[in-house]
Amino acid sequence: MIEVKTKFVAVSTFTIAPENITSFSEAARAVMEHDLPTVEGLCEGAVMTDPERTTVLIVTQWDSQHSWARANYEPRIGAAVAGFVQGAMHYDVHTYEPITIVRSTR
Repeated sequence: MIEVKTKFVAVSTFTIAPENITSFSEAARAVMEHDLPTVEGLCEGAVMTDPERTTVLIVTQWDSQHSWARANYEPRIGAAVAGFVQGAMHYDVHTYEPITIVRSTR
């Protein structure tokens, strides 16, 4: 059995105007690489884009729902999230509790 610290996953979906996709993605990457790792409870995170559809996904994995909620009150994280929401044409957030995680045995 795999030891899994992730107990809570948040998936934020942003629809971005084509002319803003690069700057938005770079800003999301900077927050993910520099600010988010300092927040207690983060297990892992990813920023993904689909330039053809101008969609950016930010997926974060946490050790608890409480950790995820608390992260939104960290000044740098809260300001970044507010900026992302303002810069998006549309946004949505869904949260999940993992059932299983499978890793390659190779």
